[in-house]
Amino acid sequence: MVNHAATLDLTNQQEIARVLPQAPLVASYHTGWKGLTFIHYCHPPHETVEHCLLQHSLVITAPKRCFQAERHLDGKLTHYAHGNGRVDVIPAFLSHWTNWDREVEFSVIAICPTLLNQTTQELMQHEVELIPQFSIEDPIIQQLALALKTEIQTGCLSGRLYGESLGTALAARLVQNYAVNRPSLEFKTHALSQSQLQRVLDHIKANLTQDLSILDLAALTCMSESHFSRSFKQSVGVAPYQYLMQQRVERAKQLLEQRSLTISTIALDCGFANQTHLTKVFRRMTGVTPKVYQQR
Repeated sequence: MVNHAATLDLTNQQEIARVLPQAPLVASYHTGWKGLTFIHYCHPPHETVEHCLLQHSLVITAPKRCFQAERHLDGKLTHYAHGNGRVDVIPAFLSHWTNWDREVEFSVIAICPTLLNQTTQELMQHEVELIPQFSIEDPIIQQLALALKTEIQTGCLSGRLYGESLGTALAARLVQNYAVNRPSLEFKTHALSQSQLQRVLDHIKANLTQDLSILDLAALTCMSESHFSRSFKQSVGVAPYQYLMQQRVERAKQLLEQRSLTISTIALDCGFANQTHLTKVFRRMTGVTPKVYQQR
């Protein structure tokens, strides 16, 4: 053990290797996601150096694997059984180290404190402080982590808006369940004003082929990402990512009806990663494939 904890940035691949030297199996460094980093490991038995992180971190273990762990956090040593999909929540800036006794598979999600603070900025004036958690059951965090992992493994076809939406959902989950001061669940979300909504809808329509970000859209309304996401859903009935997919499919329908372009060309012209991506989303939303739709 070192005498002074190293302060590390989980968004930096070289810095995280000082804590977890095994190369990750899956990582989000190339995705462009803002405020969120995902890393998945299969790591042999290990004891980390003492460190504190610039981000809040979640450790989500793989299902059907059990192991013994030790974690020294903020001067307190905890021994516990871990695994089977259980979750640790480690607040940013707390000195800690950990070890485990066998090869284990787990995901680490780093969430920027700013993202958590934005989640509650309309409700609380102070910064969010999380309570450390060890080996807890949280199916929502498990599902969101799996969705992030799957998105990376399948090539991030859905774009930044989808990944960042999952990050916003994770931030909300942490604030509502593991913060020292939790905001009331009963707060009114106001819809976007007509001018705000029109700016956002026009921007989406004009940029269907772009890799849009929640930050891009929220900036049009001068709101935080989380506040914007809630207000947009209140106004439109669906989340920003879902609306973007709907608009891309509607545009694809128009082009398919013209019968002058190949389906692969239409996919790219509507912002889909490829024809397979278009087919998957199109069939989910309409019940038929683009080819069947075009041949009607």
